[in-house]
Amino acid sequence: MQLNFDIDKIGEGDKEVFQSFFEAFYPKLKALACRFVDEQAADDLVQDVFTSYWEQKKSIHADNIQSFLFKCLQNKCLNFLKHQMVEEEYESRVRIAEARIAYLAETTDNNHVLEQVMNRDLREIIEKSVEKLPPKCAQAFRLCYFHDVDRKEVAELMGISPRTVDGHIQQALNFLREDLKDLLLLFAMFYNIF
Repeated sequence: MQLNFDIDKIGEGDKEVFQSFFEAFYPKLKALACRFVDEQAADDLVQDVFTSYWEQKKSIHADNIQSFLFKCLQNKCLNFLKHQMVEEEYESRVRIAEARIAYLAETTDNNHVLEQVMNRDLREIIEKSVEKLPPKCAQAFRLCYFHDVDRKEVAELMGISPRTVDGHIQQALNFLREDLKDLLLLFAMFYNIF
């Protein structure tokens, strides 16, 4: 059921009309949000919808304000859930890495073994990122960094100029720096611990 409010008055900044509007729609929006997220998150997301609406009140012209609010809330809930999944995946990776390192630290007196395992894991992670690069760029990077071929030889092997090799290497390093920033920070932190 569409509730009737003078939306133009809200657009003009009438706080009393907005308060009535808020009180009428808040329970419906919270009930919808609770289908997707826990109650605390639902409160926060519904508040965000109303705050956004108030901040943009002059530029919002919706025929069906209830549908507009529900759609905004649905988008906020989906974004919240996506963000939560990314955080949980990152935390899971950190816990796994910490557990591996703790186990290896307990089971060996020789940090050389720990270093070999970490280097192998780091190389596997880097290789997965390298696979995302364009083929020529990935090939140049692998030859230089995985096979210790100097850039002049890489240029000869690939049939390109040394300057092009430098460009491929720079592109690869920029991409890897961004793609691996969280994991590289984690490994750097562990190397400093040991």
